Amino acid sequence: MVLLKTLISAVAVFFFAPQVRVDAAPVHNQKRVLLPTAPLASDINGAHLLMKNDVDSTNIIKNAYILLSKARNYYDGMNACLAMGDGGYIYIGGTSGASELVSLLNSNAPAQKEVSAYSQFWVYNAVPGVFSNCLAVNKNTGNTDWIPCSTTLPTVCFNSVMRRVLLFDDTSRQVKVNTPTGQIQGWRDQNAFRFLGIPYAEPPLQNLRFAAPVAKAPFTSTWDAIHYKGVCPQTTQSAGFIPLVLSYLENGASETEDCLNLNVYTPSLKGQGEELLPVMFYIHGGGFTTYSGSVIIFEPGNLVARGGVVVVTINYRLGMLGWMEDVSAWPRSTVPGNQAFRDQILALQWVKKNIASFGGDPSRVTVFGESAGATSIRAFLSAPSTFGLYQTVIGESDPINIPFKTPEKTASITNYFMTALGCATNDLDCARSRPIDQVLEAQKVANDKALADDKWTTWALVERPTIDGDLVPDEFSALVKTGKYNTKANIMWGTVHDEAGLFVPQYFPNPIPIANTSTAMNLVFDANRTAQLLLSPYFQPDPSDSDAVRNLFTRAGTEYYFLCPLRYLSRKMTKVKKVYNFRFNRGRDTPLVGDNYCSSSTGRVCHSADIQPVFASGASVPGFSQTGDDARFARQVVDRFTTFAKTGNPNPKSGQPGAELTNPDVTGVNWLPYDDTNPILELNVQSAMSSNLENDVCSWIDNTFLYDFWIQMPTNTP
Repeated sequence: MVLLKTLISAVAVFFFAPQVRVDAAPVHNQKRVLLPTAPLASDINGAHLLMKNDVDSTNIIKNAYILLSKARNYYDGMNACLAMGDGGYIYIGGTSGASELVSLLNSNAPAQKEVSAYSQFWVYNAVPGVFSNCLAVNKNTGNTDWIPCSTTLPTVCFNSVMRRVLLFDDTSRQVKVNTPTGQIQGWRDQNAFRFLGIPYAEPPLQNLRFAAPVAKAPFTSTWDAIHYKGVCPQTTQSAGFIPLVLSYLENGASETEDCLNLNVYTPSLKGQGEELLPVMFYIHGGGFTTYSGSVIIFEPGNLVARGGVVVVTINYRLGMLGWMEDVSAWPRSTVPGNQAFRDQILALQWVKKNIASFGGDPSRVTVFGESAGATSIRAFLSAPSTFGLYQTVIGESDPINIPFKTPEKTASITNYFMTALGCATNDLDCARSRPIDQVLEAQKVANDKALADDKWTTWALVERPTIDGDLVPDEFSALVKTGKYNTKANIMWGTVHDEAGLFVPQYFPNPIPIANTSTAMNLVFDANRTAQLLLSPYFQPDPSDSDAVRNLFTRAGTEYYFLCPLRYLSRKMTKVKKVYNFRFNRGRDTPLVGDNYCSSSTGRVCHSADIQPVFASGASVPGFSQTGDDARFARQVVDRFTTFAKTGNPNPKSGQPGAELTNPDVTGVNWLPYDDTNPILELNVQSAMSSNLENDVCSWIDNTFLYDFWIQMPTNTP
């Protein structure tokens, strides 16, 4: 595996050599270096990216602008545009050239609240010479007028930089922000200001390995946020090398334990007194062993530009570096356990403290995530000390039937890990001294042994939050029963249609005979549970199906681990506050995976197929596109998710700024909150509400087969 990582890293370094590209406007510098001429956002006092973003990769945006909302005279406005690093000019003659700009200024764009306060704007144009009268555009009439140059108005600059995609970016348009943590310098592309690789914690090295994270000390000089920083050390596990490829290619950086950094993307750097934007804080999945916050499929430019939200993505410690614990060997003051979750909390605390400097509202924070990221959201809903850090959550594909770990189970895998490292089970100094490659190899050994003990957990969630009695007081299902979870949070969550299909290629690369059905099911259930399952009328292989066993495995895993337990818990929780449930019936294949059981050509929508529609990132990888129904679906998902982040309700309200009110796929379907009829929004190109989805089989599991969060937790009962 070391050789594989070396090769991937070499490819990443080659791809991330400085890029040179001919642009529509002069480019100051294409290299990834800090420019001393970058303006300070507070001096600009309000910079907002304006564009009509339909997330369709065939529609090249020709009309992208920057609105500088501070009132300036004409020449000061031109100088402010130059300070933003854009050498492009807009020439408007008469009314025709102004029509697109006026249409955008009058739309529900992310900066609509800034736009609506003004009737005229300077247009940075190519009229030569010095005049007493200068050109301005009236957004109410669409006319361009010559008015005294000394008049002070907001300014519109042309945003000539291209959109960023993997391997091709232009970091020459840079800007600095002052934050409570220090000065940070980033850059912009066409749809977002980007501040990358910002550390929120001190490097978890030496005595901080396996310890609680320590907040990063304030910067004493300008922090370079032009490029992504290192990804957390990770293993391939059973997921193959694709997570490593995607992480390396995006970052252009190797794995390192100094990985506790985050990325901020925003459409607006707000001026004094301007209303801040909702914040969406993303926690990546990957079974707590793979991926990073900057993987290309998490590229949020379209989500930011279309949704009018600030997006934050983070790294957190993975594997045993993030989940080691044994209170019989070390006190929690030394090895606290739940280190990865503590990393996430510290990152969210950083957002609370600093995000206003990037145009984000710290009082309107949505935590969203997929797979292990959604399991982390379950932990946030369980941990009282975090309740004040967020207001809203969106969970995608949490295998919610896999309960949190007990301290005993965490200690067991820790002992396996220490033994595989060649250390005494209580020798922390030994574990801290081992090279990272040995740590990762020992982790694989420990995970295999832990999975053999508890095969019902699946390889994708061996490591996970632990019920430590303090940070996480109890199993989530028990907290729901007693009403001790975060009952004030706005909650939207759901699944994809064929969740468990993701695991099929690892277990069964080819179709298997019906005679082997029991053997297949024994991979995740013991013999008695398998027999009970196959005696029910709900889980019978279809003799006419040439792939009957793998399809039955997919359906049983999806309903048992994802769909039915989520339905059960949602019914309990909606008695306290509205909960909104969804299911993806359309998705996108992960780039580079190729044709397999979960390929979209099969019609299946497997675990992780929802990621690209949520971020509208389907065209971020060269050679991939996002057009037609893919773009239409991504628009719908972005509009629903950002609407929920703005208001706590996925149905847009009249007067709400953003594109959602003009999207008939959103306004045409009223998303009903959950109740005893189990309403779910079935997401597709044409979405629709459904009720009592899989009602009979889920009721059978509720009452007869029962859930692992009861069976595997002796103190937890229905």
